[in-house]
Amino acid sequence: MNYLSQGNLIISNFSDDSISIVDTTIGKEVKRISLNRIGQFIPTQHLGPHHIAVDTNLKYLYVVNSFNNSLSKIDLIKEEIIDTVLVGSCPSQIILCKKYNYIYVANSDSNSITVLDLNNLAILLQIPTDNMPHGMVMTKDQERILVANRDTKTITEILTKVNEKKQCYPVNCNPWHLRLSGDGTLLFVVHYNYHYDGKGIVEIYNINEMTLIEKIVLGKMLVEVTSDWKNENLYLTDSDLNQLYFYNLKEKRLTKTIKVNRMPHGIEIDYNKKLLFISSLQNNVIDVINYRNYNLIKSIPVGKEPTSIVVM
Repeated sequence: MNYLSQGNLIISNFSDDSISIVDTTIGKEVKRISLNRIGQFIPTQHLGPHHIAVDTNLKYLYVVNSFNNSLSKIDLIKEEIIDTVLVGSCPSQIILCKKYNYIYVANSDSNSITVLDLNNLAILLQIPTDNMPHGMVMTKDQERILVANRDTKTITEILTKVNEKKQCYPVNCNPWHLRLSGDGTLLFVVHYNYHYDGKGIVEIYNINEMTLIEKIVLGKMLVEVTSDWKNENLYLTDSDLNQLYFYNLKEKRLTKTIKVNRMPHGIEIDYNKKLLFISSLQNNVIDVINYRNYNLIKSIPVGKEPTSIVVM
């Protein structure tokens, strides 16, 4: 199973219900797993795999299907679906909490978080949130889940040990994607821009006190963000302008803009190889960028409308 080697990519393809596995060493897709044709599960409708999470031993992949309102567990070695369970309406993101053996799924249209048993996918409870929960992050100690509620401009905090809401924090934007800094001390909150003539916004919070540190106004329709390990630079995708931004956190300025394939969405970083990976919804490729010299190395074809990326 060379395609499951560490450093390779797993990508969810939203439009054709498939999973791509990309070998970053040779720069090509080496496996495509169709969710409609494997195992015993026969879907009655389009699945829409939106977000994915892989376990630490690289055997099981967990996929939330936005159109099918479900969560699927896939055996990557056998290439088959082990189980599929219904969660809430329009699930958008998933987090695995190995510390307490829980799975968390954000249900955008039913304003809730589904909590499942990681071992058997049994649904344990539904935690209500504010309107339109979408992005989630888990703190480094795995004690807290933070949920972005896009339509109410809030972030819900959930304590993983007891699966209870601790607090709901108001923010100054419409949060939809969240990301922790590499060292886990900062929370980057990406604003959903409802207006064509609006601006892209990222707010930065201290993860412990949830106090606002900085507000960055940049581009037009920012989607996702990541940072380098030292918290020196931010990397942000702009779906409307088809651009990748390099923002220097210490100098508080935009340092570089790179044109990428149309409708860039997900972004992930490989700290060892100094590479960024960006999914293009419209061109169905993964852009590979060396973030040390701002060089777009290659665009790798995958399935239709790639969204989420996981670096193995």
